[in-house]
Amino acid sequence: MRYDVVVVGAGPAGLFAALELAGSGLSTVIVDKGLAPRERTSNTCGVGGAGAFSDGKLNLTPRIGGDPEAIGCSVGELEDLIAYVDDTFTRYGAPAQYSGEDPEALAELKKAAAQAGVEFIAGRQRHIGTGRIREVIDAIYRDLAARGVEFQLGRAAEEIRHRGGRFTVVVEGKEIEARYVLAAPGRVGAYWLREVARSLGVGPSFGPLDVGVRAEFPAELYDPIERVMYDAKLRVRAPTYDDMVRTFCTNPRGFVVQEDHGEFVLVNGHAENERKSGNTNFALLVHIELTDPVEDTTEYGRAIAKLATTIGGGKPIVQRLKDLSQGRRSTLDRIRRASVRPTLESFTPGDVSMALPHRVVVDIVEAVDVLNRLIPGLSAEGTLLCAPEIKFYDTRYAVGPGMETALPGFYVAGDASGHSRGIVFAAVTGVLAARRIREKASR
Repeated sequence: MRYDVVVVGAGPAGLFAALELAGSGLSTVIVDKGLAPRERTSNTCGVGGAGAFSDGKLNLTPRIGGDPEAIGCSVGELEDLIAYVDDTFTRYGAPAQYSGEDPEALAELKKAAAQAGVEFIAGRQRHIGTGRIREVIDAIYRDLAARGVEFQLGRAAEEIRHRGGRFTVVVEGKEIEARYVLAAPGRVGAYWLREVARSLGVGPSFGPLDVGVRAEFPAELYDPIERVMYDAKLRVRAPTYDDMVRTFCTNPRGFVVQEDHGEFVLVNGHAENERKSGNTNFALLVHIELTDPVEDTTEYGRAIAKLATTIGGGKPIVQRLKDLSQGRRSTLDRIRRASVRPTLESFTPGDVSMALPHRVVVDIVEAVDVLNRLIPGLSAEGTLLCAPEIKFYDTRYAVGPGMETALPGFYVAGDASGHSRGIVFAAVTGVLAARRIREKASR
């Protein structure tokens, strides 16, 4: 089989690249080991990817989700691209509501955060919600298929070879030839991409890693902040080690879910449009940078994830904050006595400090104490911690204009590229790559 473009990964980067390529005259196929939107069983693989299928939070500011300079964009150019991504989601059915638009309320929240010793990053947001985002993704998928973009789903890309200026993508033993390849397999495929890129001679460098837990607490505690910004971005410097700890992916009245990564499990969270819980959850992530001689942050993060999965018996670990602070593991009986009922369907009561590095645990406990000044009650004994939550943004590829690597014709995009952290930035990198491909193909 021969195509002009093979896109590996049907997440936001892959879908938005395909939207740019549809109707261009370039034959395009998208390969993903997951399934179509209405058939998906995995919350990490398939059309829509992870974030754009589970919750649909759009951060519509250049300050959240990536580094404009790293992808060769000025702030103005990036603002235009973000507006384009937002308009596209709207065209396919995203709701019109935004948060983070009241300047006076944002200023008051920023002041309160500063007084508490917390950095607050303000920005306009749109929350599409789990039910609605799946309808939006399905609409994009069906439109792309109708416009001639081919999807090969439920099939895993195994390797990518390059010879004589053309690429061969091996998909479950069958070869697909192409002039251009865009690799956008998402965080779940980041480890696969790094091995493929190494074989092509454009292997990554290693950047920071985010390791931590997902905290779950009574929804009412977050209400005052939610009214200002749905998913407020909060950062704290933990006093003992001076490490940066940030909140990520806040889900008011949402649910904690398990992500299966094959060799290990992680936790994540989402919020639904109709079904609500009595809890709010967000990730508490410690920013880890490794230096010479220990540089491979990917393997370090995978080792943590595997250890936590072993301790949890193949399930995530849940512990009361009170038990962690007092140095004892949580039992099922202790969790049942907590005022907060876990929304995670299957878990192992345990001890987070047995699974995560000591430094990370200290950072998390200290960060909760600081955040408690802004979110009173967060440090109460009923707060639950679910582990592990790890964000593999650490592999980072050197790219030129349009996300092209040093190997002409080979592009990377999305979270696996190391240049995006979330739906909007991932979509932007996909747009940039596709526009570059169209430009080169027209010469």
